[in-house]
Amino acid sequence: MIAQSRTWLKLLHVDEPGALSAVNDQRFFLSEQGRQNPYAELRATLAALEAPQIAGEGHAVCKFPARAQFLAQQNLVQPTDANCPERDEWLGKHQDQSVGVMFASGYLGNPASFFGHMLIHLGEPSSNDTPVTLLDTSMNFGADTGDDGIVPYILKGLFGGYQARYSQALFFHNSAIYSESEMRDLWQYKLNLNDEDREFLILHMWEVLGQNFDYLFLSENCASRIARTLELVINDDLAQSNMPWVAPETVMRNLSQAEYEGEPLIAEREHKPSRRLITEHLFHQLTSDQQFALESTWQNPNLLNFQNTAFAELNTNEQGAVIDVILSHLLTLEETDTELPIPQLRQQALVKRLQLPANSQVSRPLPPPPIETAVPSSMWRMAFLDNSEIGTVGRLSFRPLHYDLLQSSAARMPYASLEVLRTDIDITDNNISLNRLQLFDVTNLYVQRTPLPEMRSRAWQVAANISNTHLSCTDCLNFNLDLKTGWSDRFGHAVPYAMAGVQLSTTGFQKGPVAVTATLGMLLDHSNIQRTHIELTAREGFAGEAGRISQLNVEHLLQIDSAFDARFYVRADRYRLSNGEQQKGQELGLAFSYYF
Repeated sequence: MIAQSRTWLKLLHVDEPGALSAVNDQRFFLSEQGRQNPYAELRATLAALEAPQIAGEGHAVCKFPARAQFLAQQNLVQPTDANCPERDEWLGKHQDQSVGVMFASGYLGNPASFFGHMLIHLGEPSSNDTPVTLLDTSMNFGADTGDDGIVPYILKGLFGGYQARYSQALFFHNSAIYSESEMRDLWQYKLNLNDEDREFLILHMWEVLGQNFDYLFLSENCASRIARTLELVINDDLAQSNMPWVAPETVMRNLSQAEYEGEPLIAEREHKPSRRLITEHLFHQLTSDQQFALESTWQNPNLLNFQNTAFAELNTNEQGAVIDVILSHLLTLEETDTELPIPQLRQQALVKRLQLPANSQVSRPLPPPPIETAVPSSMWRMAFLDNSEIGTVGRLSFRPLHYDLLQSSAARMPYASLEVLRTDIDITDNNISLNRLQLFDVTNLYVQRTPLPEMRSRAWQVAANISNTHLSCTDCLNFNLDLKTGWSDRFGHAVPYAMAGVQLSTTGFQKGPVAVTATLGMLLDHSNIQRTHIELTAREGFAGEAGRISQLNVEHLLQIDSAFDARFYVRADRYRLSNGEQQKGQELGLAFSYYF
């Protein structure tokens, strides 16, 4: 029966038989019962497609060209040959374009963007190395959140209250937002569709453009809706997830594994580096003398001094490369809230650059691994620990998403972590207890790579957890909220960092509801499969000895494959009880993790 066929349900965005359409806009339906009754919508569509066009009014064949094509192919209708200037203009521009998916990497400046963002991309077919052009069209699926504050934003995003829709913009607009302003890498994935399916999908994109959809941050988001839209022509479950939510990287992984007509669905990938990555790459192409000359030229952030000795001693080609870095960084700063006089600085740099010869083409930055190669974010872990006070402990851990510092990589965000709702349960001979509930932990070490003005971003951490205060107890849970900021850098394979901040705590097992904390740490990259994280933290609660504690954590990762790793732990802490007695705890452990 056509009304229950996969294609008809996909055209109506009925994701499962018997469910409501995800479109909650009556303009999308020709029957009053269309959202909940595919058969009623089919009958109304058949009648509307054959109805004569009334002068001055739109016709169903103009609004729903994909429905019209599908039903005509089923020999159910002979659509009226209506006059549709808006449809024809849009299709005339896009009907012959290739179809792809854009992925913007994660961005820690906005909770909704932590996990990346997806768009549908319509671009001209191209045989050169850069198929992404500024005049291509990006189809963005996003919610209209208005001016809501953070609390209503989270509540509505999680439980409903927003509507989302497809909108279109030229690619350069989204490039400016994601690549230039938010410093996110972009990837274009060209889909391997035959002409018939490609044209059919583009017809349907016209149908859904501007229509209101249900929106939920976890399950009805950009990733799931784009996946369900592509399923109109791809016979695969692209939104399949092992968890009750659908993340963009999950859909990207499904796309990368999907096949189409016996071939991989993804025909090719193209990386568009962020402006910050381009600037860093240009800077590191400079010699040490050129880098010194650049720092000497831009010692005063508000003025470029091309008369300094270090710059004057360079030959003209070397000077040109230095100015190219300056111009690239000015593009970066232009998209920020900088107070630097960007127009004057750019004029200075351009005037000087025009006096110098053009340099040979500098190589593009090497693309990072695509997101689908990252270790999956959901995790089960079993650890076997020897605790100096408690004895042998089994620790079962579960994390729905996302990754810790030892897992951070260029595919997501290097030297950063984002863990949500990680739960650690301790199991001993006679007890099962909660060891830690990590509500969230967002850390960004922002490793400094260039000395350019306003590139010295600080390392920071925001974390909240319910955890045992000491290693040597199983029932001393406190709530802690940590806010830290500080310094980090990279020296070869080592990333040292130092942060200080404030901890807000309940005081059932640790005195001092407000404490200052200091952290020293180092992340060591031994190879692609081995990493070590060392961290020493001290807390001062201004409540005598009972408000102080120092903790040492050493963790080593061995990545076995994309789904498994092994970890070795060494932990120690030192504190005093309220009676002044000093306590020490030590813990050694071996853990095995499974990611899915």
